[in-house]
Amino acid sequence: MTISGGEHRLTAMKLLFTRFPLESAHGGAEVQTMALMHGLVARGHGVAFLGSCPTLLELCESSGILSGELLIGPPPVSAWHAISFLWRKESMEKKLLSAIAEFGQMDAIVMLSLTEKLLLTEPLVRQGMKVFWIEHDGIGRWLTSNPWLPLLKRNAKLATTIVVSDLSRDLYKDLGWPSERIVSIPNGIDLARLVQKTEADFEKAIRYPLSATRFRIATIARLTPDKGVDVLIDAITDFPNCHLTIVGKGPEEGYLRKLIDERHISDRVEIIPRVENLGAFLDQLQCFVLPSRSHDPFGLVAGEAMAMGVPTIVTDACGISYHVVDGTEAIVVPADDVSALREAIVSLDKPDIWSKLSENGKRAVAEKFSMERMVEEYEMVMSRGQTT
Repeated sequence: MTISGGEHRLTAMKLLFTRFPLESAHGGAEVQTMALMHGLVARGHGVAFLGSCPTLLELCESSGILSGELLIGPPPVSAWHAISFLWRKESMEKKLLSAIAEFGQMDAIVMLSLTEKLLLTEPLVRQGMKVFWIEHDGIGRWLTSNPWLPLLKRNAKLATTIVVSDLSRDLYKDLGWPSERIVSIPNGIDLARLVQKTEADFEKAIRYPLSATRFRIATIARLTPDKGVDVLIDAITDFPNCHLTIVGKGPEEGYLRKLIDERHISDRVEIIPRVENLGAFLDQLQCFVLPSRSHDPFGLVAGEAMAMGVPTIVTDACGISYHVVDGTEAIVVPADDVSALREAIVSLDKPDIWSKLSENGKRAVAEKFSMERMVEEYEMVMSRGQTT
């Protein structure tokens, strides 16, 4: 069987995706993984999933993608788990190899988490299988200070690492990944996720009063220090006509609520755990901000905001900043810089600048971040991936 792939004719592949995370959530990594798997299936490839990620297992089941649950223990991404990995890894490898064999002959395995990258890359390459690593996670101490990093770097010479931005590509090269083994494929924006529903759905999703006199800003992020939400709170404190909605959950929520109270802005800054209708939520904003303080591999929600025509501000710690024209398609500010972020928000009060960013941002998503483009680039890379 062959399928069309641009100017090429590609033989259909059988691909096994794997993910064994420390924790699972319905975030950008899960959204992108499912979109990629759906896209590959639509192009005629056989796709299956093996892992311990409840979110992906549930999504695969509901969408008819063959999947298998396997519990092998936590990945070595914390101090204790990295140490205990020393005596856990042999039994984990046996379980993994046995489970993979049950899926039958595969052309390639697509690894999303650290455990299988460490344990399976070498033995599967020896069997003649193509191995691909997809890196959705931000680089932090869990990786740079990990005692298993030397082994990971050796295995990186055997696999093709696919990162979601040029920023991530540069950071992995700096860590010692072979440049010829790294491919940058920016995330695709799934416009179907942004389809607006009814007015009733909208009212359920948006829980703040809509006022024509207020400049509505939002961010959607896990509430952790690396996301820089406190920087955004500081940046809008002196704007009495600004209403900020923070969508997310995480360990920093208590600190952020205290910060809001100390600034006496609780009447116009709120934190809600999630929105039911992302498209309707974004459509009512004058500005979207992704204030990441440290490496944010892409910044999917920023691209989604741009797709809705919402002027968007990101920091240079966001991977998407490497793929947009600053000041034309989005505004890029230095990470952890309250003054620069405040100035960027103020600039959007000018109708011509607002309109330019709205129109050009939407166009940029269509041209650079389409789901079709992303799936086709993955397909081409996987079809030619080397095994040695």
